[in-house]
Amino acid sequence: MFKTILIFSLLLAGCATFLVGCAALSKDEEMAQLHLQMGTSQLMGGNYPQALSELLIAEKLDPSSPLIQNNLGLAYSFRENYELAEKHMRRAISLKSDYSDAYNNLAQVLVQRGQYQAAIPVAQKVVDDLTYTDPEKPQVVIGTAYFRMGQYAKAKPYFQKAIEYQRDNCMAHSYYGRTLYELRDLKRASDALDQAVGFCQRQQFDEPQYYSALTYYELGQKAKAEARLESLIRLYPQGKYIDKSKTMLETIRR
Repeated sequence: MFKTILIFSLLLAGCATFLVGCAALSKDEEMAQLHLQMGTSQLMGGNYPQALSELLIAEKLDPSSPLIQNNLGLAYSFRENYELAEKHMRRAISLKSDYSDAYNNLAQVLVQRGQYQAAIPVAQKVVDDLTYTDPEKPQVVIGTAYFRMGQYAKAKPYFQKAIEYQRDNCMAHSYYGRTLYELRDLKRASDALDQAVGFCQRQQFDEPQYYSALTYYELGQKAKAEARLESLIRLYPQGKYIDKSKTMLETIRR
C-alpha cells in the first residue's frame, strides 16, 4: 500500500541538514553526501536496486548520518525487506532522537509488518511534534493501523483529521471511504470514495474505484457500480483489483 503511493518521508541531503556546515565535512563525509544525493534521486525515480547500492556506499563512508540511515531504511522498504528497513530507521532515531521523519517512516514499516499496535505510539510521537510540516502523514498511519485491526470507529477520526490537513490526500480519502463502508454508512462511503477516485487517479491507485463500485452495488445502484468497474478496467489494466473487478462486472451483468 505505502509503496504504491509514496507517503514516506524522503529527504534529499543538504550539507547542513544534520551537520554544522559544508566546511566542517571531512572528505569521507563529502563523498557520503554525494552518494546520498545520488541514491536518494534513484529512490525518488523508482530505481530501487541502484538506490540501495548508492546508499550502502554512503553508509560505509558516514555510518553516523541519521539521514543516510533513514533513506537506507526507505530503500529496503521499497525492496520489501521490512526487517532491514526497521533496523535502519531505528538506527536513524538512535542517532537523532527528535527525527520525526524517521519516526513516521518506522511507524509505516511497522504497519507493513503487521505490528499495528506497536505502530500507533511511534506515529503518535510525530503527531505530538507541532513543528512537523506534514501532519497528515502520521494521522494516516494511525488510522491505517486501527483499520487493519478492524477498529473502524477509532480509525475514522484520524482519516478525517488527515483530510483536514491535506484536502487532496489520496490515501486518507480512500481509507476514510473504506472505513465508512465497513461501518455500513454506505451513502457517506460512496460520497467519500467518489472523491478518492479523483484524488487517486494521478497516483494510479485503483483501490477506491473498486470499493466505490462495491458500495454502489450494495446501495442497489448497479448502473453506477458497472460504470465504475468499467472505468477501473480501462484505466488500471495492471491494477491490484483488476481480476476482482472483472469478476464483479460479470456478476452484475448476469
